[in-house]
Order: sequence, then structure tokens, then C-alpha cells
Amino acid sequence: MSSAPRTSILTRILRSASFRLTLGYAALFVVSAVVLFGTVYLTATAAMQSDMQAVLRTEAYQLAEIHRRFGLLGLAEQITRRMNFRTRGPIYYLLQAPTRQVLVGNLPGMPPVNGVVDFVRDNDAEEPANARSKLTGFGLTLADGSFILVAQDASRLIDMQHAIESAFAWAAGVMLFLAVAGGMLLAGNFLRRIDTIGRTSRAIMEGDLSARVPVRGTNDELDQLVVGLNAMFDRIQHLMEGLRQVSNDIAHDLRTPLGRLRQRLEDAREHATTTAEYAAAADAAIAEADLLLETFSALLRIAQMEAGAQKSGFADVDLSDVARSVGEAYLPSAEDSQHTLRLAIEPGVTIQGDRQLLAQMLSNLVENALTHTPAGSTVSLTLGAGPRIVVADNGPGIPEAERERVFDRFYRLDRSRTTAGSGLGLALVKAIATLHGLGVRIEDNAPGLRLILGR
Repeated sequence: MSSAPRTSILTRILRSASFRLTLGYAALFVVSAVVLFGTVYLTATAAMQSDMQAVLRTEAYQLAEIHRRFGLLGLAEQITRRMNFRTRGPIYYLLQAPTRQVLVGNLPGMPPVNGVVDFVRDNDAEEPANARSKLTGFGLTLADGSFILVAQDASRLIDMQHAIESAFAWAAGVMLFLAVAGGMLLAGNFLRRIDTIGRTSRAIMEGDLSARVPVRGTNDELDQLVVGLNAMFDRIQHLMEGLRQVSNDIAHDLRTPLGRLRQRLEDAREHATTTAEYAAAADAAIAEADLLLETFSALLRIAQMEAGAQKSGFADVDLSDVARSVGEAYLPSAEDSQHTLRLAIEPGVTIQGDRQLLAQMLSNLVENALTHTPAGSTVSLTLGAGPRIVVADNGPGIPEAERERVFDRFYRLDRSRTTAGSGLGLALVKAIATLHGLGVRIEDNAPGLRLILGR
């Protein structure tokens, strides 16, 4: 029962990109190792051959010097002594008279050859029948026509070559084994992390929006991917919770105006007797419907801005001009409601954005401050570089525990429920500010409230 999963995991490992990448690097390393082996092999062989030939050449010329000083008999005696007392391993000698007669040595006679010569020595009677030695020698024809040859067994060179080949074979085998094993370990680790991402994604699709992929803290590519995915999951959770909250808010907050609309239509049907009474009921119903349409329109604008759909139409906007226009437009309204509206607009402040949305954002802020402060209060609109927008008043303010909630859709303070409005003004302000990369925060103005937008 357990063999199927193992086979499946092994197949996935062998097909994984990390395993193939490891094998690719292993193949590249093998090619490099072959080139290195060939270089070492040829260099070592050439060096050993050169060393052997230098030894044989030196030995041959030493014997030639002995022949010059002591003659042929002295040379024969010296060769016999050296054959009996070898100190450099198996060295073979041959001394032939000018008539090619072998005078002394442990090599068979041969035609004289000057310089390096390679040949094969047949086996002795005591050696196995298949024993044949490959020798490298150095021949020299002496002044009286005699010939000397000094040779060494080349098997040491062959043994060295075989040792290099064997070492390379073992190293290549171990390297390939480690590459395959390392590739499987890396691929297995990679697949485990991918499976973790897959399980988290499936958990989120099944409704567990709080599921997150664990971050290992290695800050590698997968960790960076996981951080990005977790940020995306946070955003999805936030949007889904916002959607759920909006659904609940719509169900609760729009029930009252819809109920009023139905009640008025029902009263008109049951009690209206004249055309004027029907017209009045129709006008009231139309006004109530307009408020509902305005609410849905505001919700739609907030959703569009949170999706960032309007960024494609952004352009340079003179925010100073927009703020000045909004402030001047509300001066008469402030005067009528016995408020003091002060403007402090720094010229030349610009921003990339949508002029109409920015104007609506500032209008909502000023109107909200004028609506929710009593007569005689002072409201100020300040714009500085950054940009930094501050709308402040000296009214009753907002309790600290509720300052963040006022940006939620349909949220209204208890004292504001008797005033007109849908509770979407500040939610719309925050959506527009976020769309333009502006942060929003509320501070105590002691007394009153200070709402700050800026980067």
C-alpha cells in the first residue's frame, strides 16, 4: 500500500526542475573533470617519460666516459658491478662489441640505435610464459664501434597511468552518486515547500482564509515568493472580510430606508385620496430612492477605487488649485452654519491622480467637519508639500477607540445617527487616499479632531 506514494514522490523528484538543474551542473562538472583528467594524465605521463629518459641518458653517458678512460674491459666490469648492485630499481644493460657480439648485460643483442628506443623484452625462463616487459632505453655507439644500451621497465609509467585512470573513475563515480543524491535531496526539499504552498492554497480555497505559508527565514527565492504569497493572502482575507462586512452593513443599514420607502408607498395607497397627496407621497418615495441610489453609487465608487481600476487615467494634478477651489466653495456654507472655515494652501503642490476624485475627497473631509461640529466651531483646511493635507476642527472630536472604525462603510457615531448621511463619506475618503498612495490617520486636536493625509 505504501509503494505507490513512494513511486509517485520519486517520479516527481526525477521530473523536478531542481533535480534536472543539479544533473545539468553535474554533467558540466563531469566535462570539466574529463578535461582536467586529460590534462593531468598527459602532463604526468610526459613528465615521467622525460624523467626516465633523462636518467637513462645520464647513465649511458657515464658509461661512455668510463669506456673512454678504462677501455672496453673496464666498461664491461663496471656494467657487471652495476647489475649486481642496483640502487635505482630494475635497470637493464647491454654491451655489444663492434661485431655485435654481446659482451655483458641482461638484454639480448640488437642492432645499434642511438637515442631513445622503446622495445619489448621477452620473458626469462624463471618468469611466467606470458610475462613480457615493455622497456624504454637509451642507446649510444662508442668511439671504437661498440654499442651500449641502458633501459628501464616502463611498467611504472603504465602503473601510474592506471592509477590516474582508477582514481578518476572512482572520483567520477562518487561525484555522480553525490550529484544524484544531492539532487534528490534538493528536489525533495523543494517539493516539500511547494507542497506546503499547495496545501495552504487549498485550505484558503476551502474557506480557511487565515492559513499562511510558513517562512523559513533563509531569505532565498522561495522565501521571497512565500512572503509575496502571504501578502497576497492577507489582501484576499482583507477583501473577503470587507465584502462580508459590506454585505452585513447593506443588510442592516439599508433595511431602514427601504422600510421607510415601503411604508410611505403603503400609506399613500391606503390613505391618499387626492392627486396632491399622491404626488407628495411619490415625491417622498423618489427622494428616498435617490438616497438609496446615491448610497449604492458610493459603494460602487469605493469598490472601483479599492481595485485600482482608475489608475490608468492618472495625470499631473495641481492639488493646490483643487484644495483652494473646494475651500472657497464651502466658505458660504460655513458662514450659513455659523462656522469659521480657514484655508492655508501652499501653492504649487502637485500629485499624480484624478482631479475629480481628489476634489471629492477634500469635499467630503470639509463637509464632514462642518456637519459634525456645532455652530461657532472653527474648521481649517491646510495643504503643504509632500503632499500633506490636514483638516482640523475644535469640535467634540471622536473617542480614541472609535477613530479607526469611522473609515468603515456605514459606520456612524451614536451622536451622528440623527444627521443626514449614509456613513460612507470617510470610507470614500480613505479609498481615494489609498488609490493615490496617501496614508490616513486621525489625531486629537485638543480640543477637536485633526485628520491627516500624506505620504
